[in-house]
Amino acid sequence: MRRTWLLPFAFAVLSAYGAKVTYYAPVPPPPLQVEAYAPTPGPGNVWIAGYWGYEGGRHMWHAGHWEKPPRPNAHYVPARWGKKGNQYAFYEGHWK
Repeated sequence: MRRTWLLPFAFAVLSAYGAKVTYYAPVPPPPLQVEAYAPTPGPGNVWIAGYWGYEGGRHMWHAGHWEKPPRPNAHYVPARWGKKGNQYAFYEGHWK
């Protein structure tokens, strides 16, 4: 019996938990940068920390910024890198 439903189901479950790999890089990112940030632009804003992305064959820093949550009780899951085999997988930050 073929289990053609298993792979789409696994992707749906992982996507529901925000575990979606956005892209891969052959080398690990540098250490996070220390960021100084201005006071919040208004009540309810959340600081989204900067992160290292991978573009054009090299790591690029994406500066942090203030953002309003999309709905009440939402919290931000920060972007992160993880080792997958001989590559580094980037997981995009998202609201949960």
